[in-house]
Amino acid sequence: MSADTTQQTGEPTGPRQTPLHSVHSALGASFTDFGGWDMPLKYGSELAEHRAVRDAAGIFDLSHMGEVRVTGADAAAFLDFALLATYSTMKVGKAKYGVIVDESAGIIDDLITYRMADEEYLVVPNASNTPAVAAALAERAEQFRAQAPRTRGRSTSRSATSRATPRSSRCRGRPPRRSCSPPRTTPVPEPASRT
Repeated sequence: MSADTTQQTGEPTGPRQTPLHSVHSALGASFTDFGGWDMPLKYGSELAEHRAVRDAAGIFDLSHMGEVRVTGADAAAFLDFALLATYSTMKVGKAKYGVIVDESAGIIDDLITYRMADEEYLVVPNASNTPAVAAALAERAEQFRAQAPRTRGRSTSRSATSRATPRSSRCRGRPPRRSCSPPRTTPVPEPASRT
């Protein structure tokens, strides 16, 4: 089993910005610090946003989320061992919600895990918990006698989004407008999840 690794270098002096920050700003978002990232909190009225998501579509910027890639012949067995769900039975292209717990069964983080290929998984922890999840997986890899997975932080030059509700599939790749939030701008294929 092997892992793909790239860590962002340098410490930011304030909250980081996703590649979609300027789009959020142009659409009138107000921002808040979320795990060290300057993330949109709302775009005006919460009630109007609620109605838009229920009636049309909502798109959530996932660019701040962490990534841990786990690859190799033992990847599925390792994730079954390391996380609190069964990943070996997942089909390629599918995602599963799960958690990683500590030795006393306390939750370290909730995660989404994607099966990218027969021997490749992408574990997506919450942004601020990525180092803790990566450390726990590395420790468990030693117990499993496998090569430790390593984290790869999202680049500030690419983004990922999640679409939700009735018209979300119609919004993919379209320019921003009231019924269709910012487009997906990731230059490489990324898993998409609906909520």
